[in-house]
Amino acid sequence: MLKTLNILHLTGMRTMISLTQPLAWYWQCEDKKYRVNLAFDNVLRWFELLDRDDKTDAQKGVIGWHMFVNANGVAPEDRLKALQWINQYIGQQPYHDSEMQPATDEGSSVTGGAQEEFFSYVQDAPAIWSSIRAFYGIDLEDELGKLHWHKFRAMLDGLPGSSYFMRIIDIRQRSRQGLEGKDLINLVDLQNYYVLDKYRNAKHSAEAADFFAAWASSANK
Repeated sequence: MLKTLNILHLTGMRTMISLTQPLAWYWQCEDKKYRVNLAFDNVLRWFELLDRDDKTDAQKGVIGWHMFVNANGVAPEDRLKALQWINQYIGQQPYHDSEMQPATDEGSSVTGGAQEEFFSYVQDAPAIWSSIRAFYGIDLEDELGKLHWHKFRAMLDGLPGSSYFMRIIDIRQRSRQGLEGKDLINLVDLQNYYVLDKYRNAKHSAEAADFFAAWASSANK
């Protein structure tokens, strides 16, 4: 039977950053405790793995186990439960249920809910690094393998609106409604410059599909 060191998790209470409790670094199964690699960079690699199309879910599960726990002698069903707990733990939000979307983006966590469509941990890595370096004086490269995921999240969510990263998100979120002339042109230029690759690539793919469809149609005439 699966048990976790953090009893708060089992009772459905939040188990992220607490001013009275340490962050979770261990998972317990039966009478054995296993250290879980919850460093921010390892969690980000897990997110990248989940997005890969060249791996099956079963392969991702095996890789994920070795990424987070990498222990032998654990039954497959307990490995699955561990990954489920880990995935739920790293997805927790401080101010709203991770399964519920806030009614508005205002005040919501930048790394959770509706705002995830406005940033990328990969593409925005330079902006994230420079913003945390400027605001907290922390070089994330020095924290690889050490800084807990929820501490990283808390710092990211706490960045001021004046930071480079938050200014980029603001540009992506900003509405063009009501803008005219130079104001509209400037915003469009900025949004095109900072557009996320997933939207840029989707747009290019759609344009390419339209081009080849039109070409095929003209060739058949």
